[in-house]
Amino acid sequence: MTERIFSLRITHYALSIAFLLTPVACVQVVFKLPEEADANFIMNIGRYVVEHGIPHVDPFTIHDGIQLVAQQWLSGVIFWQVYENFGVTGFKLTDFFFGAVMILLHWRLCLSISNNKLVALGLSFFVAVVTSTSIVPRPQIFSTTILLSEIFLLEKFTRSHDAKFLLPIPLMSALLVNLHAAMWLMLFVLATPFFFVKDARHAKFLSATLAASFLCAFVNPYGLDAMTYVLRSYGVDIINGHVSEMFAPSAQNFNGKVFYLTEAVLIFTFAKVKLPWRYVFLSGGLTILALMHVRNLLPFYLVATVPLACAWRNFSVEKIFPNDEKFPNRVPLTILFLLLTAVNTVAITMILQDGLPEFNLPTGILFFVSTAAVLYNLLIFKRDGSLLHPAILLRKNFSLLVTALIVCVIFAVTIADKKDDTEEIFTPAIEFILQSERPENVSLWIKQGGGGLAGTFGVKYYIDARSEVFLPSNSGLSKNILAEYLDLLNGKIYYADFFARYEFTHIIVTDEMPLLFNALSRDANFEVVYMRKHVGDKKTVTCKIFVPSGD
Repeated sequence: MTERIFSLRITHYALSIAFLLTPVACVQVVFKLPEEADANFIMNIGRYVVEHGIPHVDPFTIHDGIQLVAQQWLSGVIFWQVYENFGVTGFKLTDFFFGAVMILLHWRLCLSISNNKLVALGLSFFVAVVTSTSIVPRPQIFSTTILLSEIFLLEKFTRSHDAKFLLPIPLMSALLVNLHAAMWLMLFVLATPFFFVKDARHAKFLSATLAASFLCAFVNPYGLDAMTYVLRSYGVDIINGHVSEMFAPSAQNFNGKVFYLTEAVLIFTFAKVKLPWRYVFLSGGLTILALMHVRNLLPFYLVATVPLACAWRNFSVEKIFPNDEKFPNRVPLTILFLLLTAVNTVAITMILQDGLPEFNLPTGILFFVSTAAVLYNLLIFKRDGSLLHPAILLRKNFSLLVTALIVCVIFAVTIADKKDDTEEIFTPAIEFILQSERPENVSLWIKQGGGGLAGTFGVKYYIDARSEVFLPSNSGLSKNILAEYLDLLNGKIYYADFFARYEFTHIIVTDEMPLLFNALSRDANFEVVYMRKHVGDKKTVTCKIFVPSGD
C-alpha cells in the first residue's frame, strides 16, 4: 500500500512538471532565433574572448579607441560554444533548460509559501505561458534564473532562520556580474524587501550576505566599471526613446494587455488580503520597474506573482465542487478546465488579432481543431446544465487535455513566428561583398541590427545593437555615436558629408530607411552594385549595396 501511494505521488509530480513545461517546450519547437541582432553581437564577444581574451577596447567597429566593458562576456562565451558545437538546436536546448529551471523554481516557491497544490500549479502554468516566448538566447535567461534563485534562498532563510541558505548568494553575485552586469544591482534591489522582518538576527545575517556579495562582485575583469555599468547606460533619454526593450508596456498590444490585467489582479489582491511586508514591497517594486520598461516583464512575472500564492493559499476546490468521493480527480480536472479557458482565450485572441488568413496551413488546422473542441465541450456543458460539475469534467478529461495541448502549440506559433528578418535580408548582401573583398579591407555602414551580423563575418562596421556602448559615458569618446546614427536616419546630418567623413567602402541600406535609401538611390556619386528584394510573410523589403562611384 505504501509503495502504491509513493508511486502515485511520483506520477502526480511528474505529470505536474510535464504540464508546467509544455508551454516552454512548445515555443522551442517552433523557435526561429527571433532576435538575431542581440544574439549575434553577444556571440561575437564570446568568440573574441575565446580567441583573444577579454577585450577592453572595442574590436568590432570602425571607431578607434572605444573603451569597452563587455558586460555580457561570460554569456557570450557560453552562447558561442553552444552555437559552435550544436547550432540552433543547442540554443533551443539551452533555452528550454533555463526556462524549465525558472518555471520549476517559481512552482516550488509558490508551493512552499502556500502549501496549496492547486494554486501553485495554476499560477505557475499561467507564468509559463506568458513568459515562454521571452526565453530566448540572451543573457536574461541566466540573470533571471539567478535572481529567482536568490528569492528562493531568501524565502527559505526567512522561513527556516537557517543561515546556510544564504551561503550561495555571494557566489551568485560574482556569477551575475560576469554573465549580465547590467542586472547585477538587481541582486540587492530584490533582497531589500527581506529586511522587513522583525528579527535583528535576520537583518544581521542578510546584511553580512549582501556585503559579501558586493565584495565577491569584484571578481570580474572590469572591476567597479562592470558593477556600475547600469548607472552609465540606462535612464538616458536617448536610450529610453530608441531601444524598444526600454519602452513602457503598451495596452494597445496583446502582451501589454496581459501585463496590465496581471497588475490589476495584484493590486486588487493586495488591497483585499493582508500579506507580509516583504511580499508587498517585492511585488510593488517589480511592478514599478515593469511599468517603466518592457525589459522588466520577465522578472515581473517570475517574481512579482509569487506572493499571490500566499494570498490565495486558502483557496480549495471544495469551494467550487462539493466534497464527493465519487469524483477523486476533481482537483486536477478543475485546474485543467480553468487553465484551458485562460489559454484558449490567449491563443484564439492572438490569432484573430493577427488575422487567420495570414497563417500557414498547419496553424490554421490547429486553430479550427481547438475551436471545434472548445465548442464541443461548451455544448456538452450546456446540455448537462452545469458548467463545472465534476462528472462532466471526468467524461471530457481527454478532450480537455488535447485541447489544452493544442492551444499551447498555437500560442507558441502565433508569437514565436514573429521574427526579425535581419539575417535573411543582410546575409546575402554581406556574402556578395566578400566574394570580391577580404573582410579586413571592408569598412561597412549598415543599420544597428545588421552590425552584429557583419561582425560574424569579420567585417568592421559603424554601429550595432549595443546602443549604450556608443554613449560617451561608456565609449570614452567626446562624440555621441548613437546620437549621430539617429541624426543620419532622421535627415539631420547631410548623408554625403557623413559617408565621406568615414570613408566607407560599402553601404547597405533597405527601403525601410526611406530618407537614406531614396537619397543614395538618386545620388550619382554612389553606385548600386547589388539589389535584392526579400519577400517576407507580411512585407517585401528591398536591399541595396552602394559604393562611392569615384567620380
